Amino acid sequence: MNPGFSRERAASLTGLDYRSKHLSYLYCIVYYTFLPAGGNTSLCEKYTPYTLNGIIGNDAAKAKLMQFSIDAVAGRKTRAVMICGPSGVGKTSAAHAIAYSNGFDIVELNASDYRDAKTLETRILPLASTRGLFSKRSLMLFDEVDELSKLDSGCERVILKLINESRHPIVLIANDYWSRKVAFLRDAVDRVDFKRPGTAEVLALLQRILSDEKKDIGQDILLEIAKRSNGDVRGAINDLELMIDAKPELIDSLGLRDRKAEIFSVLDKIFYSGSFDIARNAIISADVDMDMLLNWIGQNIPGKYLSKMCVYDAYESLSKASMFTEKASRKSYYGYLRYASVLMSAGVSLAGNGNVSRLTPYVFPSRISRLSKTKKSRDAMNAIALKLSPELHANRKTIINDYFPIMSLMINTAIEQYGGETVQEYMFRTYKLEKEDVATIAGYSKFGS
Repeated sequence: MNPGFSRERAASLTGLDYRSKHLSYLYCIVYYTFLPAGGNTSLCEKYTPYTLNGIIGNDAAKAKLMQFSIDAVAGRKTRAVMICGPSGVGKTSAAHAIAYSNGFDIVELNASDYRDAKTLETRILPLASTRGLFSKRSLMLFDEVDELSKLDSGCERVILKLINESRHPIVLIANDYWSRKVAFLRDAVDRVDFKRPGTAEVLALLQRILSDEKKDIGQDILLEIAKRSNGDVRGAINDLELMIDAKPELIDSLGLRDRKAEIFSVLDKIFYSGSFDIARNAIISADVDMDMLLNWIGQNIPGKYLSKMCVYDAYESLSKASMFTEKASRKSYYGYLRYASVLMSAGVSLAGNGNVSRLTPYVFPSRISRLSKTKKSRDAMNAIALKLSPELHANRKTIINDYFPIMSLMINTAIEQYGGETVQEYMFRTYKLEKEDVATIAGYSKFGS
């Protein structure tokens, strides 16, 4: 079988529209079996799982979906299922795997497709509620269902009607089952939770891909990719593809790379929407770290807002959001984050007042870039401070901020007078510091500048 098959590729070869007419199972088999993989096929596309067993982790969730697909194939009336979980863990791939492995046509809609109740009622409802005697069954897939807002309230009634009257199995995809935007669906669906797979599971998948590709990038790099993915399988495969032909030192730039696309989507809604609800919901539904997003927003406010007053108002909201974030961390009361999320999203969005530039590209936060470059140095400082803590009777932060500047000056002065070997011998005898530790402290003033 050819792993380079994709619905888009088969559609281009047959002339069918894969979204509206939906390739039949026959086309899937023919093109998946006989066509060679395209030269530009990405690893994510190439290794898309076509059965539930091909999805790593989430065994309990896959068992529920397996029973769902067995009932659907047998022609039994099935309750709709809602697959919930963070991005990149295989929710949509699982739905496609059910369709591909059981020969269902797939009717896929995302949030932009079912915001119009009239379209749902006139086009999708008849398709869901009817089925010919010899026609194939279809899998109705509603992706991004938690993107519905209050403006879409007219669709809620139609979606519930569609679920109740459908003669085809229905799968809905959402990030958060407990989101208020999907509350109307909870009594009508069975919940299937997808969680982030562990590092070992991601690592095993990456090793298998490397083996199939006959490539080798080193186990240490592979393990680092698996760790940094934080269970985001799609992101891990993208990172692997980048590192296959890259220099090993590029691994330090991967920490945030697989989240950029999602961050840009959130930033678009904050800077361009001018809407309280859209901007706030963008942060609530996104799988993005709040501190990271604060840095992204702060870095790009001057480039996006054309009015000085807009920039001032935006930074005022952002500063208050930062204050609540710090307060939540300091007092361990995370209720403050609710205020922070509103201020950094809706507050910044409304500050634009329409004076927004769409031509200025987003700039990577300089603070995150600087911290990324100095990560190894900071890790070394922390390790040395922990080693010195029992000797100096001080905590790590105090040692780094107060003791290291003095020790750096003393070590550099002593090296000039007595030589490096003498100083190293004294520091090892007194504080059990290795040669690398002494060199790190000696360069502290340079590091801090």
